[in-house]
Amino acid sequence: MRILQGLDPVPGEFHASVLALFRGPDFESSEILLTKRSQTVVTHVGQVAFPGGRIEEEDLYDPVRTAIREAQEETGIPGTCIQPAGFMPQVPTVTSGFFVIPVLAAFDPGDREIALMPCPKEVERAGWVKVSALRESRREEPYAFKGREVLMPVFHWEGERVWGLTALIFDSILRRYDSLGA
Repeated sequence: MRILQGLDPVPGEFHASVLALFRGPDFESSEILLTKRSQTVVTHVGQVAFPGGRIEEEDLYDPVRTAIREAQEETGIPGTCIQPAGFMPQVPTVTSGFFVIPVLAAFDPGDREIALMPCPKEVERAGWVKVSALRESRREEPYAFKGREVLMPVFHWEGERVWGLTALIFDSILRRYDSLGA
């Protein structure tokens, strides 16, 4: 998939990483993995998100290892089915001050059938969403930020609102793809 080719991470301090995991033969006909966070997590309760989390020492402070580990924990997808392909630029979060690096990857289960098995402590549900359906659902909504109103992208997935950092990252992926003229 052309969108997934070799972006290097931007130097800097990364506090967390998320996994934008695609499955399908090409970007436009692919699906992307989304989760809805449970009601029992400490942050971002009930929000739609990419799998991900804080970079830990056990990950050797590697955002790719973190994204794969978190995807395994949250959705049950074996790390062997995740083929890392690149990064998007780091994104600062408004609420926590974290810097998040989005890791782009392709899902390759080989000949196996892999069912999603959300971890109920962290994830209420997980699912594959058509990139084209998310793209078609895109809207802009006003958001108050530092005393002024800005327009932010918002997407929809089966009645769920995809907003905030997840929407910004997905919108950035779409813009990157479109800029490649694919």
